[in-house]
Amino acid sequence: MPQAHTIVLVDATDKLEPRHRKRLTVAIAQERARLNPYDRLSILALRPDSPQEPRLLFSKCLPRQPSLVNPLFENPAMAQEKWNETIGKALDAAVRRAAGGSGASVSPISASLRAAAADPDFTTPGLARRVVLISDLLENDARGYSVYRQAEPSEPARAALDGASVRVVTLDRPDDVARQDAAKTMFWTPFFAASGAGDVVWDAPG
Repeated sequence: MPQAHTIVLVDATDKLEPRHRKRLTVAIAQERARLNPYDRLSILALRPDSPQEPRLLFSKCLPRQPSLVNPLFENPAMAQEKWNETIGKALDAAVRRAAGGSGASVSPISASLRAAAADPDFTTPGLARRVVLISDLLENDARGYSVYRQAEPSEPARAALDGASVRVVTLDRPDDVARQDAAKTMFWTPFFAASGAGDVVWDAPG
């Protein structure tokens, strides 16, 4: 049974520029490196047409990385080949698919976060939980709060993040800096507080 589970939720409802795709790839590699052998890594993509069911691109308990094998007892080349076949290829494909969104007219980001946090694999008692949101933070839910319609939501939204650590990788939108700043202050900071997140780390926009 994994001791930790990291969920990476990717919001590609607005086109990802090459720099954004690079940040996504680096962030996922960093999160993979943080996990111990047999911990679970899941990668999900926001589905604007069905935010309650984010698209699952990858979810596996990670075996020991080939770089950690003892060459006295195992063949490093064979360990690398096994890793590529069981994990590496699927993970690389998931990263490519996550970065390949074609854009959409709405971005119901918080609804997808609520769905991700409610996944049974993420709610096991005693599990060290972590959520990584890769997004421009421009929440735009046709049936809820939108940064394009109002300064702040009428009531705080929340997800079941009780005690989970959160990392936000903010994708910059040079034409929407003011909206992004307002969304962080007026919506996302209260959202994570109301959701009971244990700690929230904000990567600088880029």
